[in-house]
Amino acid sequence: MQEVIFEKGIKHTAHGLNFYMSYFDDIAKVLPREELCFVVGGWVRDRILGEPVGYNIDVDLLVTCDPTKVAKDFANLIGGTYFEFEKKGFLVKRPTIATVILKIPPYKYRFDFAQIKGKDIEKALIEDLLSRDFTANAMAVSIDDVLSIGAKQTIIYDPAKGIEALQEGKLRPISLKNLEEDPVRILRGFRLAVEKNLELTEDFYHFVKKKGHMLTKVPSERITLELFKILRHNQSAKVIRDLYENGVLEVIFPEFSHMRKIKDQGEHHIYPLDEHTLRVLSALEKVIEERERYLSPDLSKNLGTMQVHGEFSDIELLKLSALFHDIAKPHTFEIRNGKITFYNHDKLGAQIVKEIGRRLKWSDTATEFVSKLVEEHLRPFYLRESLKRGQLTDRGKAKFWKECEEISAHLFLHAIADAIASKDTEEDMQDLIKTIKELETYRKEKYEKIPIKSLLTGREIMEIFRLPEGPKIGEIKRALEQAQLNGIVKTKEDAIKFVKNFISQTQN
Repeated sequence: MQEVIFEKGIKHTAHGLNFYMSYFDDIAKVLPREELCFVVGGWVRDRILGEPVGYNIDVDLLVTCDPTKVAKDFANLIGGTYFEFEKKGFLVKRPTIATVILKIPPYKYRFDFAQIKGKDIEKALIEDLLSRDFTANAMAVSIDDVLSIGAKQTIIYDPAKGIEALQEGKLRPISLKNLEEDPVRILRGFRLAVEKNLELTEDFYHFVKKKGHMLTKVPSERITLELFKILRHNQSAKVIRDLYENGVLEVIFPEFSHMRKIKDQGEHHIYPLDEHTLRVLSALEKVIEERERYLSPDLSKNLGTMQVHGEFSDIELLKLSALFHDIAKPHTFEIRNGKITFYNHDKLGAQIVKEIGRRLKWSDTATEFVSKLVEEHLRPFYLRESLKRGQLTDRGKAKFWKECEEISAHLFLHAIADAIASKDTEEDMQDLIKTIKELETYRKEKYEKIPIKSLLTGREIMEIFRLPEGPKIGEIKRALEQAQLNGIVKTKEDAIKFVKNFISQTQN
């Protein structure tokens, strides 16, 4: 923690350079004369903790004037993007927030401006701070102090004794009433405790057990935002485990309540279903970190580049797939010939993911991506078995790339994590890696040289075979493209013969 000089009451002093950011100079330029601006919340907390800034930088600011004008002028000055939204809790509606986003890869800055009003600004500031979630987030410094010549005497406003709690290593709610007014703060608490290596207090856990169900009243978009923030962290598996063990995960995803019932998953599994799922997510985080060990640079180069919900990526979606990959096992449990089975849990799981995505208002892109990963998560293992039996053909390899190329890297990492969490033997692990290498080699040496553009357009198929427009044409084209990939069809004449036979067979 940074050195802080304690004074009587709610104020402390520290060196202002601890809180300085070059963009604060730009904010000062657009701030009207005689108006005030305070930096509050996470930026102050993290600087007191002495944490590195990182790549995703969020700064909350309170101004005594119209926040929309200040934010717009600031966005124009630095070349950022401006938007505004109304911050709503469950019981309390807060004022409009004016936001500026600035992306300078790999950095992404977010500045949120809100307004404080009142004749006594210091009193209004303290009231605002005391309405927040945790004492660690209820501290503020004035931009004027940070930028002034006497910055070493910057005043920290700390009415909730946040510094004291940080020194104790505690993440303490300002009040349980504040949590009840905005229950999404429950998720934030679990996330911050892991991110900042702080211990949540007993009153917080008591509140969660008693009032955790209130999360069902929170708008889906806010749940999703906080969930994705959790998954963005490199220790998200620990947060998810804490949520599960405290009954919160089942409030967000009631589907998880069924997973507790599967204690025995049969052969190839040594853990109950819920524990296995949590271990897959934990293993996946390590695999993602060490992805160069498992994937070629060509295959791994695009991981994390897909943009999801504005500020997140496909890495968060990959983690979601780990969380849901076996979500349908409780619904497909059967004992056949004395063996436990879960036939088609992959396909049913994909449908369940789509329902969850709709409920939590994920984007269509995010929902389809996670759904497909869940549906295909067993495929690398099937291919591993084919390779071990000497039955992995070029046709099978081509089919994999045709159907899974866009999620191939994610599938491979997921499979490795699944195998680790299942305690696969060293031989099985090596066979899985060998399968991935075999597929990569085929893609580079053969698949990329195969023409994948259909030799017949949809219009040509309709005209040659006098077929009406509709889904059937798409089905024919996909079959034709697959035949081209398999080397069965090489010319336009071959394509016409193939389509003719395909139509005849499907009609029969």
